[in-house]
This record gives sequence, structure tokens and C-alpha cells, in this order.
Amino acid sequence: MNRHQVTGRRTLGLLLALFTALIWGTLPVILKVLVQWVEVYTLAWARFLVAGMLLAPLLLMRYGWRSVLQVCHMPWLMLICIVGLCGNYVTYMSSLHFVSPGAAQVVIQLAPMFVLLGGMLIFGEKFNSRQWWGLLVLIIGMLLFFNLRYADLLQSVYGGGILMVVLAAIFWASYIMAQKQMQSTLPPEVVLFVIYVSSVFILSPMSQPLALLSLTYGQMGLVVLSAALTVVSYVSFGIAMNHLEASRTGIVVALTPLITMGNAYFAATFLTDLILPEPLNGLSIMGAVLVVFGSALGTLGGTVSKR
Repeated sequence: MNRHQVTGRRTLGLLLALFTALIWGTLPVILKVLVQWVEVYTLAWARFLVAGMLLAPLLLMRYGWRSVLQVCHMPWLMLICIVGLCGNYVTYMSSLHFVSPGAAQVVIQLAPMFVLLGGMLIFGEKFNSRQWWGLLVLIIGMLLFFNLRYADLLQSVYGGGILMVVLAAIFWASYIMAQKQMQSTLPPEVVLFVIYVSSVFILSPMSQPLALLSLTYGQMGLVVLSAALTVVSYVSFGIAMNHLEASRTGIVVALTPLITMGNAYFAATFLTDLILPEPLNGLSIMGAVLVVFGSALGTLGGTVSKR
């Protein structure tokens, strides 16, 4: 199987990645609200269903239905993609019951580091000294960010929520690495469509679709919006990976903690009963900045070379 080769159009790839970061910085706030109205499995099922319906016409026009059959040539990679993204949805949204959107986005910054490790093992990309420094800075940033929460981290509720985010990062990294290799022969829209449809069937036994009928129009609108933003962000991200190396695609999550915290504080002024922003002091803010810097340094640190 041939390794995926990027196009080298890094400016386009970076713009698409930054656009994705803006969406991913908004989604946690929307999901934090939704998980208080809708059970997690049902919400994940609905997001996958709506996302699949929105993506189907684009897939049909650009590639035709026969393109879906091509995934049969890479069943194990497809299985990793399905389990990775489906698992990411469920664990990440479950964590939002216990932690704030800002805290979740800080911890999810481990995901690009997991992608880097995957890039080393799968694509032969070297983890250079700048990237090791990036990982160190990221860890220090996390320690500073949670300086007001050390006692809470030892509790089963908050600490369990943080562990769920770590698991979500592992699922996400697994999905990204498998999808990137599949893009050697398949466009990201095809891979995503198969993931969406498969996840609907996987989650159906655990979901309660009829519960969605009790939602107000506004609440249902947020469910549809979260699915639509998901489609746009992942298609954008998938295309960006065609233009950027695996070790650089993690830039899309570098700025999301700051974007998410800003959105959370803004939303908390209007939705005081639904969102409580993460308590911050000077060290916490410094930690958030270091997390962003460490993630960016880790994913962009130096040129990529092949073994």
C-alpha cells in the first residue's frame, strides 16, 4: 500500500486547518448545552445521522455511490476510522457532563501529540527536538492551567471527566492516522460518509431517537447545527491533510482552547444556568497560552524528513 503524499499547497492547507479550528472552538460550547438536554448516545446518533444526510448529496455529485465500495479494499483501516471517530464522539460528549468546554479543549491537545507519534510509526516522520520541546511545554501548560483544580482531579467525577477526554484524544488520533492513509486512494468525503452511516447502526441499540421529538425547535436546531458544523469541519480538515504533512495537521487544534474559552465565557453571560466557565487565575491563563504554544511548536517544529 502506497504512503499518502501531500500536495505541498501548504497555504491552502493551513487556511483550511484554521477554519476548522474556529469551528472546533465553537462546537464544545454547543455540545455542553446539548448534553444537558439529550442523552449522549442519542445525541451522537443524531449527529451522525444528520451529518450523513448532509454529506450524501455531495458524495453523489462528486464521486457517485460506487466510490463507497472502494472502502472494501481497506477494511481494517476503515474499521479503525469508524471506531476512532465514533468513540471520540461518545467519550468527548460524555466528558462534558463533568468538565467545562475550556478544560476539555485543553486536555484534547494531547491528540496532536498522539498524531505525531503515529506519524513516526506509520509515515516515517521524525519527532525532532523542537517537537519534544513542544510536548514538554504542553505538559507544563496543562499543569499550570489546572492549578486551581488539583484537588478536583483526584475526585472521581472531575478526574473521571478528564480521563474521558484523554481517551477521546486517543480515539481521535487513531481515526486521523487511519483516515490519512486511506486518502492515498479515497477522498475524505467517502471515508466520512461510511463512518457516519456505520456509526448510526452501531449506536442505534443504545440511543433513544423518539426522545428527540420532545425537544423544542431551538434545541433541535442546535442538534442540526452541531451536525452541520461537524460535516464542514471534518471535510475541511480532511482536505487540509491532503496539503499538509501528518506532523503539521495538528495545528488545527492548537488554537481551539483559547477559542473555546472565549466562546464559553461569552455564552455564560447569556446561559448562566447551562454553562459555567472554567475558573481561571493568572497561572491558568498562562497555562492555556503555553498549551497553545506547545501544541503549535510540537506540530510545526521543524521540517519533516523520511527514514
